[in-house]
Amino acid sequence: MLLSLSAALAGPPLSAAEPQAPAAPAPNVQKPTAPGGACIETEVNGYRALSYDCLNQKMAPDAPHRPAPGLESEAITQRPPNQMGLPTPATIGNRMGNTFGTSAYPQRPKP
Repeated sequence: MLLSLSAALAGPPLSAAEPQAPAAPAPNVQKPTAPGGACIETEVNGYRALSYDCLNQKMAPDAPHRPAPGLESEAITQRPPNQMGLPTPATIGNRMGNTFGTSAYPQRPKP
């Protein structure tokens, strides 16, 4: 029994030509922050070691609040009226002439 176990463990020797399984990439682990927002200081051999990572996070300004992105339809409502085919006071005044605001009929030259 012991002989068969040692033979199974020994197995065929690995050579450089045989492919080996690639090493798994290190997982992206975030460092946990200290509870209560306190930065932890450690002392080793009488020297104090500050947690500069924690202090930098505390001293960094807050991220600016970005508003939600606008909708595509909102961009259409921001266009000038002449780009959307709507009349503007300038075009109506040009068309109506001196009767603008006084008559519903546009100004026409006398025949």
